[in-house]
Amino acid sequence: MEIKFLNKSTIFLKGKKESVLIDPTEKEIIDNKNNSRIIVYTNGDFNQTDLLNNEKIVIRGGGEYEIGGVEIIGINGENGNTVYRIVIDTFAITVLGKISQELSPKRIEKIDSADILIAPTKIGDICSHKLVKEWSKKWGVNYLVPLADDEEYLKKFLDEADEEGLETVESIKLDKKEDLPDGLEIKLLKNN
Repeated sequence: MEIKFLNKSTIFLKGKKESVLIDPTEKEIIDNKNNSRIIVYTNGDFNQTDLLNNEKIVIRGGGEYEIGGVEIIGINGENGNTVYRIVIDTFAITVLGKISQELSPKRIEKIDSADILIAPTKIGDICSHKLVKEWSKKWGVNYLVPLADDEEYLKKFLDEADEEGLETVESIKLDKKEDLPDGLEIKLLKNN
């Protein structure tokens, strides 16, 4: 399983049999170099269905889905935002998207656990590190991956995490659960 950022907001998950594009731009849908069949949106403003062919499966809201061995649970939230827990090749990845307020206790409970958490660096107008770290501990997260479209908040996030000099990596590649670190580790993915 591999995780990459294709830009500041698009996430690419590649499994052995399926791949998932999360919040792709119009350009990525047209290019779709990665040939992803599953397309997931964390907010409800996607209206580019004319760009998709019948082979694509678009998920843009709450519910439980199973596509080609990929399990997806979408948990609806405020302002049309959906939080997703995606299990691909036995790895549980939680994607918070661009949430604008704290998760409710009910949403936190529905997520249950995660190996990898992809979280925004700001929630509303505050740096999200403290909240995200708290949720990471609750869910047993091994890799915390900040998703930043704002350099100022990314710096604040890394500063609060005492990870100011953290180097970016192209991707996270995992073959088996034993490849996960013990405890919580922050990984900073390069925006390609």
